[in-house]
Amino acid sequence: MSLVPLLTACPGGGGGTPSLAISPKPSTVTAGTVVTFNATLSNATGTINWTLSGAGSLSATTGTSVTYTAPASVPTPASVTLTATSGSLSDNVNFTIAAPAAITVAGTVIGMNLEPVASASVVITSGSTNISTTTNASGAFSVAGVTPPYDATVVTGNQSLIYKGLTRTDPTLIFLGVSPGASRSASLSGTVSGGAGFPEPANHVTKTAFGSPEALDNATAAPATGAYNMGTVSWFGPTTTTGNIHALQWLFDATNFPTDYKGYGQKLNVALSDGGAFASQNVTMSGVSEAAISGSVTLPAGYNLASKRMSVGFADRSLIEVLSDFGASANFTYTTPNVTGATIQMRIATVNAAGTRVVTTKPGLAVNATGVSITLPAGSDLSLPPNAATNVNNSTTFSYTPFSGGVHFVVFDGPGANPDYVVVTAAASTTIPNLSSVGLGLPPSTVYSWNVQGAAPFASVDAAAGPGGWLAVFLGTAEGSRTASTNRSFTTAP
Repeated sequence: MSLVPLLTACPGGGGGTPSLAISPKPSTVTAGTVVTFNATLSNATGTINWTLSGAGSLSATTGTSVTYTAPASVPTPASVTLTATSGSLSDNVNFTIAAPAAITVAGTVIGMNLEPVASASVVITSGSTNISTTTNASGAFSVAGVTPPYDATVVTGNQSLIYKGLTRTDPTLIFLGVSPGASRSASLSGTVSGGAGFPEPANHVTKTAFGSPEALDNATAAPATGAYNMGTVSWFGPTTTTGNIHALQWLFDATNFPTDYKGYGQKLNVALSDGGAFASQNVTMSGVSEAAISGSVTLPAGYNLASKRMSVGFADRSLIEVLSDFGASANFTYTTPNVTGATIQMRIATVNAAGTRVVTTKPGLAVNATGVSITLPAGSDLSLPPNAATNVNNSTTFSYTPFSGGVHFVVFDGPGANPDYVVVTAAASTTIPNLSSVGLGLPPSTVYSWNVQGAAPFASVDAAAGPGGWLAVFLGTAEGSRTASTNRSFTTAP
């Protein structure tokens, strides 16, 4: 009878002693990191169960392997025990969560126009330590001796921007609502010819677009003469911008959808200089054939389709919108121009009963693409505090439903010269930061408004602060989604 327990533990035989072993067995794990642990049964079979004692989280509680995620930060070195069991067999690994090594944060602050924000105050907060600096003329700053994760706060005037939980050494911090640098402008006009001719036949339209690295603009040509006038083309940065002019003409049906493209033309390397007037920038169109794009849209639960818009895109960033479809159908097939080098941008908008909007942009599609699938995530609805809440202070929690796969921009908008706060976070709640130390304390008895915007797909605030970052999604130059909630008001505590 002494053989029964052994045969039960090891039905395959083999004569060895049953055992269970975890690997690896580190003595320390750095805060904020992820480690995969494996458990191996020898001379035995059975389910392996995992338990955790201490800080952090596990990806699963059963299986031959498990992923352990250490907390982003710990106040002091913390001890953790991870145990694997299978029947009467067990093994464990004991390790200490260690603070990550100090880093140098060398970042850049830019405005919504991609221009650098000079002379902005930057505060890097790591734990209870605040380190202050100022951006240079290129919008750059550098702070050494930072223990991640850290918060980065940028202040200029009465506006503040707070990125929460960063770990990267090279963040690009985009300041919502700020467009720094010298503003440039020039007038641009001309005449379009060719295609179906001018005066245009009935149900025809011709649109023009200008695109350069710094500037974008559009205009519709006059049906009688083909004359177009973009008025004032504005940009920031250099005194001269060089780009291209595109012209596209099409026939549209009773739904205003294009059915036949009559002409396309371009004028390359058009240089605009600040303060100049550039007339007679004429474009001649040639015949163009048609293609078709088709696909479908998938909406999140509780949302209604608001619009499907299709634009023709060019390598210089310019766009010519050719249709707006306000129908309810989730499927689409549209006629496209078969222009060499052109692509199609689809932009889908949806809204729920609360008024929260989501817009998903899918650029760079082939003019003859089929089976295009566009899935929209659910946006962020405001939860707490309720509208018109009172006695709000820096400890009040503002919560909202998470924007799936994205980061949030929680905007606190004060009246007049009172401070504004924008908190960038991956979390589904936040508080108004206490910025009294930089002169932006929350004023008493003041009515504020707040809303939540968001950009996806970004797995973390680190990702959103990378090169290009979330701004490309907002501008529609990168594939992704953005959300905007409705506004609520609150009154700060006396």
